[in-house]
Amino acid sequence: MKKIILVLTIGLMIAPAANAVPDLQLFIEGATYDWGTETWVSTSSSVNFYVISANDAKSDIIVSMALGPGDDPSGMLVDFGGTIVNPDDWVYGYAPMDNAYEDWDGGEDLPRHGIYPAYFAEVHTGAYDLSQLVGDVQPDENGDYWDPSTGNGVANKSGQYKVFSVDVTGPFTYVHFDAYTLNLDGTVDKFAPFSHDASIVPEPGTIMLMASGLLGLGLSAIRRRKR
Repeated sequence: MKKIILVLTIGLMIAPAANAVPDLQLFIEGATYDWGTETWVSTSSSVNFYVISANDAKSDIIVSMALGPGDDPSGMLVDFGGTIVNPDDWVYGYAPMDNAYEDWDGGEDLPRHGIYPAYFAEVHTGAYDLSQLVGDVQPDENGDYWDPSTGNGVANKSGQYKVFSVDVTGPFTYVHFDAYTLNLDGTVDKFAPFSHDASIVPEPGTIMLMASGLLGLGLSAIRRRKR
């Protein structure tokens, strides 16, 4: 009897996690999921880009585009679903946009996660409701995931997704995308988990991004051993 109760308890503990879908996710059609950085990575500079909302309605989801270290936005031009991001639209610092370089606050702003400070720009993608079913775009241990571009996979949460045609022009190492919503005071409310972000990494930048991800995993392992 005790074994049955234990099994049922473990099952109840695991079930919510298995069915969980983040409030915010990003996905690129045709991209490859890089487990080193836990990011959807595309080597194409022209992509179909998905912004996915789940669990509740949101008045505006902001997508941030951050350049790699040393990249200069003076030669950059981004068409994000018809919204043109010019070289003058990029700022150096921390997301959200109203943060100055020295104003980062880990409790209220987007975490650095190895990207910020950087040159970045923001695009407002509008409101999202609960009119669709969405799923988790991160692959599981079997490689299964919900693919919004094909509809394949489990979609079991109410939400909405939007697809944007994104075209990036200019010399860059990578463009990393984050998604978040803001509180009324301008601080970050919700943001896509680092495991559900996306990047455009033209070759040979892919190798550098994967190397940085492996380095991060190595540092984490060292910290765990020290503890």
